[in-house]
Formats: sequence, structure tokens, C-alpha cells
Amino acid sequence: MLGFVLLSWIVFEALDLIDFDGVVTWVRGIDPVWAAAAIFGLLVVDVLLPVPSTPLIVLAGTALGLPFGLALAVVGSLGSSAAGYALGRFAGPWLVRRVVTIEELTEMRRWGRQFGPWFFGVARGIPMMAETVSVSAGVSRVSFRTFMSFTLIGTLPICAAYVFAGSQADTVEQIVMISAVGFLLTVGLFYLLRRLVKAAP
Repeated sequence: MLGFVLLSWIVFEALDLIDFDGVVTWVRGIDPVWAAAAIFGLLVVDVLLPVPSTPLIVLAGTALGLPFGLALAVVGSLGSSAAGYALGRFAGPWLVRRVVTIEELTEMRRWGRQFGPWFFGVARGIPMMAETVSVSAGVSRVSFRTFMSFTLIGTLPICAAYVFAGSQADTVEQIVMISAVGFLLTVGLFYLLRRLVKAAP
């Protein structure tokens, strides 16, 4: 997915099909309330739709600056986690299975046994894993307070890093590179943790 996005960006830029720098200028120029509402909404529905949350958080820094962008990114990320938890706890099994599989739920429980509640914080910054963990926590009926507390601990530093980087970005190239580097680092962390879990007795 990351390769497809980068390739599309290169092709569109080369053919002058989209003025990406104009998009960045437009985002910075629109009403901050509308920008915040759009980014917040997309972050929350990330639990159900394949929304790329990493570029959104970076864009929050670009559009709103560090203080407001960070607050929005944290609240939106926590909203997504809470929505996933509620889905896992209260939705019917048929709907839950559309979001996570039995195999994923089993693996998440194994990760939970290995790392305890700190796992919720670590998982928040890993693409494609945060939503699965949120739903799994709801299915397992983990304490909502415990889940959200450790999720907040993991959310703050990752959002702060992305938002700060986004607030310093002046071009779409910089936004894409920040998102790409963040994606690769967090996916690398995912595979490292997965190897540790599989090696555990």
C-alpha cells in the first residue's frame, strides 16, 4: 500500500495531474474548524475503513500547528480506539468478524499475555494493528479504563512526533516522506515484537 501511494504520487507529480503543493497550501488556508472536523472524523472511522491514519496525523500538524494539531490527533486517535473497543464489546459476532478474524483475536490474546496492558500502548502506533487490538480488547472485556489509559500513554509520543514533523513540513514531498518513514519504522517494530511473541514459550 505504501509503495502504491508513493508510486501514484510520483506519476501524478511527473504528469502535472495534481498540484500537490497547492493542496498543502489549500489545507493550511481553509477554516481550521473544518480541517479539524474532517481529520477527526476520518481518524475515528479508521476502525471500520482503511483510512491512512499516519498521513492524517502528519496533516493535522501541517494544517493546525503543534498545540491544536496534537490535541486533535490525540483525541481522534483515542476516539478510534474507543470506537473499536465498543464494537468488540457490544456488537454482534457477525460484525466483529468483519473487522477481525478468529486468528487475529487469538494472536492478540497471546500478545496480551506476553506484554500485559503495556501492549495497548505499543500497538497504538503500529499501522493496521491498532484497530485490531481495540476490537480484541472489547471482545476480551478488558477494563475500559485500563485500555484507554495505556492507549493514551502510547498515543501521546507517536502523535507528538508526527504532528511536530507535520508542523515543520512545507511541501507535500516532506509530508509523504514523514509518513513513509513513520510507517516503515512502526511496521519494523511490529515484526520485531511478533518474533519475540512467537519465540516466547
